[in-house]
Amino acid sequence: MTTVNGKLIAQEQNQLDTIKRKTEELQGRYQNLELQVSAIAKQNSTKYLEEMDSVKRYIQKLDKKLTYVEETISNQTKQLLLLKVCGAVGLVGLWFWFGINNQPQYQKSKSFKSVESIELIKLV
Repeated sequence: MTTVNGKLIAQEQNQLDTIKRKTEELQGRYQNLELQVSAIAKQNSTKYLEEMDSVKRYIQKLDKKLTYVEETISNQTKQLLLLKVCGAVGLVGLWFWFGINNQPQYQKSKSFKSVESIELIKLV
């Protein structure tokens, strides 16, 4: 076949039929390719959506675990603070109890005696 100014020039009818048949085959291939591309795109979008759903579920599980950990840490912090306060109060109480109750009796009476003896010396 020859071309003039980019146009095909057919000299016989069977050449036109061949061109029509090839054109129809190309159109069929093109439609088949379009179907395949759309099927692949649909599969990819389906896989993408499934992956997104699985990621979403995983994030939700992590969020629940994080919430549980935050609550546990908060409770442990409160318990530790309470333990520290009670320990401090207990230690201060013991310090007072041992400081006041363990003072020997002779120190109290001795201090009075020394004062009396000083007074007697001054009078004489």
